[in-house]
Amino acid sequence: MTSPHGSSPSRARMAPAKGISRNIIYTSRIMRHPLTRFILALGFIFILGTPAFAQNKTACELLSKADAEAILGVTLQPPRPYAPFRSLLENQDFTDGKPGEGCNFTSYVPNKPNQPKVAAFSLEVRYSPTPNPHAVDDARKQVDTRTYDHPTDLAGLGSAAFWTGAPNNVTLFVFVNGTTRLMIGPSEIGLDAEKALAAKALASLGTATSTYGYGPSSAGLKKPVLASQGPNASPLDQLKRALTAKADAGDAKAQTALGKLYESGSLGTDGKVQHDYADAAYWYRQASDHGDGQAAYELSILYHDGLGVPADAAQSFQLLQKAAEAKYVPSMVLLSEAYAEQKTPVSAERATDWATRAAEGGDPAGWLILGFAYNAGNLGGDRPYWYTSAMTAFKKAAAGGNCIAMMEIGDLYSKGNGVPADKTAAESWQAKAASCQGGDVASLQQKISQFQGRAAAVRQSALVPMFAAIPNIPKSAPPVARNGNSSSTNNIINAIAVAAVVAVALSILLPDNSPTSGGGSSAPNFDNSSRPNFDPDFGKNCSAVVGNWGVTETKPVFCNY
Repeated sequence: MTSPHGSSPSRARMAPAKGISRNIIYTSRIMRHPLTRFILALGFIFILGTPAFAQNKTACELLSKADAEAILGVTLQPPRPYAPFRSLLENQDFTDGKPGEGCNFTSYVPNKPNQPKVAAFSLEVRYSPTPNPHAVDDARKQVDTRTYDHPTDLAGLGSAAFWTGAPNNVTLFVFVNGTTRLMIGPSEIGLDAEKALAAKALASLGTATSTYGYGPSSAGLKKPVLASQGPNASPLDQLKRALTAKADAGDAKAQTALGKLYESGSLGTDGKVQHDYADAAYWYRQASDHGDGQAAYELSILYHDGLGVPADAAQSFQLLQKAAEAKYVPSMVLLSEAYAEQKTPVSAERATDWATRAAEGGDPAGWLILGFAYNAGNLGGDRPYWYTSAMTAFKKAAAGGNCIAMMEIGDLYSKGNGVPADKTAAESWQAKAASCQGGDVASLQQKISQFQGRAAAVRQSALVPMFAAIPNIPKSAPPVARNGNSSSTNNIINAIAVAAVVAVALSILLPDNSPTSGGGSSAPNFDNSSRPNFDPDFGKNCSAVVGNWGVTETKPVFCNY
């Protein structure tokens, strides 16, 4: 049978099939093009939403009831999913989580009398589509600004982990591959139980262990190149080579000593010091990664001032925290000051805590901060208690040579606060303060105004913007040497300062060397006056006796206060 168009019905029906075949062949060729596949993939994402990652299990799916019961040794109720609120895994407070990001486990049975001790904990999880190397730092910041806890690093769990809280109120944070964050607690089940629960959760993700690197690294910091070894190598180059051999073997003391050598620099033919901050930063980073508190402190200063490394306030603060946690006393007052400037709900208490630790560690500046806090009534009690406590703290600071404390003692005697009014004693202490500060009373008064304003702001936050009203009084002109050649005097001081660092570095190579590494106030207090942004007039001039290859000299060491 022929159709009206002169073709058979079967042929007419097959014509469209031929067109489809051609389209299929054409489409398959197009699909081979990478750009086409990419565009189609974007289209599917747009239509279907963000693709589900393999690890995107809900919190309740990460940990089974049976596994939790086996670890805790109790019978639990069915786990209950929930949407977290104000979680420390979020980068902002008062943030709502999503349903399923949290899961509650408890052995408590409603309306059942005489139950044994209840075991309960919560598990939270967050996922990121791309790795975030700052996830650990972000979580630590939330702990730091919203709680009174101090994070403690924990090895062997995920890519990174830390825990906070008291033994009966532990919270565990675990991070994996930059994309997964877990939090267990706070709970009373203990750290060991929380670690076991976290391990089960990670196993369900297939990521029980990971080597992903979080936080700052040595990237961009290049290892210093040593001068060629030969018969004409200078003594300084020989010293660097000997220390480098120990530093390469992981000796944190040698690494810190090398950092100080490069930072202190070498003397040029004109008597001026040539600093090498970039090479110093490399060795400070190595020592800091090995837990050396002084190295973390020194590297913090370099990042703060942008010396040898890009200025980075956040990394500087983290390193300062690390140094203080390692019990390196000189870092504690600076950390206290940093917290005092933050104005978070917990920063005032943290500032006082670190000032107290500094004072207990023997730093006069810690006692000075406590003196102002007592004098402003920030630490409780009635007015007589404020002033007597302030006098005690100021006197301890003054005993350490603190000029500002001397002036404040005079002020308390003048006003009769905490002690009977005594004009003679007041004038005597004020004269000591002026002499201590080299006669620069204006600078002292400026510093006192800053401390008083900071202490008052703790009681009245509305005063914070008024800090800018405190004028910057110019420093007194530097004294001129008796022969009229002040640059010559500076060159001598530079030479002595460099010699001090070299002497400490040499001691590292001795068989029985004992410079303190990590924490403790016995670590050497190096001269910071060579740093461009350091204020050498900010308080007292200490003195330290240093050995220069058997020659004993006295050099000025400018303290923080």
